[in-house]
Amino acid sequence: MESNLTKRRPSIVPGYLPDLSNIQAPSVKTVKDEEDRSKEYSSSTLIESLPSITNYETKPYLTIRKLQYENPQTGQTTHTSMAHTYGICVLNTEAEEIIACDHYNNRLLMFNSNDNGKLLQIFRGDLATPECVTPRPNYRQQIYVTKAHSISLYDLEKKTFIQKLGIEESGHANNRFNSPTGIVVDPDNGEIYMCDTWNHRICVFSPDFRYVNRRWYLTRWEQTQHKVKPNFIAINGKNQCVVTCDDAPNYRGAVYVFDKMGYIQKIYDHESRKYPNSEAKLHVPHGILLDDQGNWLTVCYSDPESRLVERREKSHGNGEHELITYWCCKELKGPSALAMKRDHTLIVGDRDENSIYLFKQNAAEHGNHHLHI
Repeated sequence: MESNLTKRRPSIVPGYLPDLSNIQAPSVKTVKDEEDRSKEYSSSTLIESLPSITNYETKPYLTIRKLQYENPQTGQTTHTSMAHTYGICVLNTEAEEIIACDHYNNRLLMFNSNDNGKLLQIFRGDLATPECVTPRPNYRQQIYVTKAHSISLYDLEKKTFIQKLGIEESGHANNRFNSPTGIVVDPDNGEIYMCDTWNHRICVFSPDFRYVNRRWYLTRWEQTQHKVKPNFIAINGKNQCVVTCDDAPNYRGAVYVFDKMGYIQKIYDHESRKYPNSEAKLHVPHGILLDDQGNWLTVCYSDPESRLVERREKSHGNGEHELITYWCCKELKGPSALAMKRDHTLIVGDRDENSIYLFKQNAAEHGNHHLHI
């Protein structure tokens, strides 16, 4: 039986979804489709196994903050900086460039992740207050972007939008949103999972932006009158979906675990004590990573003592038990976004410091963990 906590209430807006049973669904137009496929480097950034956060150095080996950009057309060099670093992602390319949402500068930035963090490109245009980004599987130069009550598919090579859903005004219909943030794509079927933050819900769309009649609302445990705001989202290859949420200052936040149909499995927060929920001291959790074993790592925006919190399964006797670990880094002032490279370099976007930090594992701890490609 479905829990009232996340009761899914699919509402069909009159006149919005016509009868399409006899009509072929349109496909998203792609830029040089065959060429993109031939250049494809990886189809997925799902994480097979997350290293423990205790394996990492507590100081970043690279900080991206003060930016210098050389215009390839004019050769002119300019100095710039970020204004609130929101979502970040790593492209599915050989070079694994970093894409960052430079929120208040209304642009996306591309950085070199392998050497000195050099600013490679700046993307402007219809990019007012970008919130989050995620790669499109199988298309290494295409990303999904949430911004200004909408979601868009953007081509980095052409510097143009391919498709958009939503408008500049907020709303609550199937094709209207209210400040959406976190976004992730299931590489198995291309379905898009999005945090419609101020509508307090998760929405799921097909690759061509059709509403697939799956969405669920988030409320506090056994307090369905108290809605919470989903911030960031991650999925794995084992039918799991994790969402960070909060309702600050009244509710410090939680990590909710669902299956991909939106049925609640578990909640991690300060207050939940009843089975199957667990206690975790989270203070406005934002970015989150998830592996195929169900282990997750999140970053807390408002906790100077425990900037990163992880949940892991540990063998104990004849069974398994959960271990919650808290990790501190003095350099992080307002961390918000998380990403990870194939070699497990951890990337943290700091919203308040307008910076991106890269962390390596301790040499002695660098094992055989790997990303699923």
